[in-house]
Amino acid sequence: MHRRHDRILIAMVIAVWAVALALGGTYLVSAREAADPGPSSRVTQGSTGPSPVSDTSSQPSASPTTAAHTTAAPTTTTLRKTLTIAAGGDVIGDRDVGTFIDSNGGDAVLAGVAPLLRGSQVAFVNLESPLSNKGARNAAKDVTFRGRPALVQGLHTAGIDVVSLANNHALDWGSKALLDTVARLDAAGIAHAGAGADLDAARAPALLRTTSGTVAVLAYTLVLPEGFAAGTDRAGVSPVRGHSERLLADIAAASKRADWVVVSFHWGVEYTGQASREQRALAHDAVDAGADLVLGHHPHVLQGLELYRNKLIAYSLGDFVFDHYSRPTGETVVLEIEMSSAGPPSFRVTPVYLSESHGIPRVVAGTEAHAILHRLKGFSADLGLPLTLTGDRAVFNDR
Repeated sequence: MHRRHDRILIAMVIAVWAVALALGGTYLVSAREAADPGPSSRVTQGSTGPSPVSDTSSQPSASPTTAAHTTAAPTTTTLRKTLTIAAGGDVIGDRDVGTFIDSNGGDAVLAGVAPLLRGSQVAFVNLESPLSNKGARNAAKDVTFRGRPALVQGLHTAGIDVVSLANNHALDWGSKALLDTVARLDAAGIAHAGAGADLDAARAPALLRTTSGTVAVLAYTLVLPEGFAAGTDRAGVSPVRGHSERLLADIAAASKRADWVVVSFHWGVEYTGQASREQRALAHDAVDAGADLVLGHHPHVLQGLELYRNKLIAYSLGDFVFDHYSRPTGETVVLEIEMSSAGPPSFRVTPVYLSESHGIPRVVAGTEAHAILHRLKGFSADLGLPLTLTGDRAVFNDR
């Protein structure tokens, strides 16, 4: 009897010791997680967006100038539920915008729309001009841009996480200005896609890690001045024409590496509100290849929104920071999207107008807002997507 009692006591001691060990292990894991919350915190202080993913593998291989943003992410995770993205159109830092920066600083440029950008996990724009004080002007082009470097800090302060560099102004001041822009973006923690030191760098996706999983951003341009295409040993942009199979393979590969894939296209006919057949065919092919969201720019005016296979396509978001000459070229939006792995996205459109004097964005209301929203609603209806106007906003599938 005593022996049995002793065995019971020994068993109880062992059980208590095992529970204590388990609790201790849990505490150690929790303490480690508390000390290192991981890379889901935003680069910009005080906001909630992602951090660029960093590692050393390649698909395609990344140049050293872009490795911080294009290195292979972890494979897709179980976090994919919803992701919020804010998107704007073309941004320059030259001409009248440059004059504004000289007087007011880079942070003032996007101050009027920054709260909308910071409210999403990922914020995107097309950077239409190099931001540099280096290089030599491309004398073969009539219109060239080289923006003030101070705008890099302005993008960072406003909460911009990733930019497209794939456009027809990336090499306006040559490869030195482009690569200087890449270095400045890297230093500010802003990811970039669509251009770089060589073709591998231009093709490689920017990869950002968020609390909803890894986001891959790829960027390409249909508008291609002579000498702008990147090569095996030449800086430049990632082109579309003649390379559609390669482009679609890049998208498919990104969809296997990341939880979400965003594809940016510089395309379309300037000052035209209707998306072309070429735009629509390419956008649909991109979705078929694995894109979750397609964002377009270049026409300098708004074009319609379309839903294809439950994926949103924004054919042109217009200009976002750009001096302009007409009412339609000053009308733009901030597109805030909540993407879902379980069905179609929901989104909200906030109307914005660019100042007549310098092309600086500000949110508008009343008559100004309604004019912008009705224009976008008409273009989108032509593509089969109904927008609902509510106050000074437009919404779709509002959750």
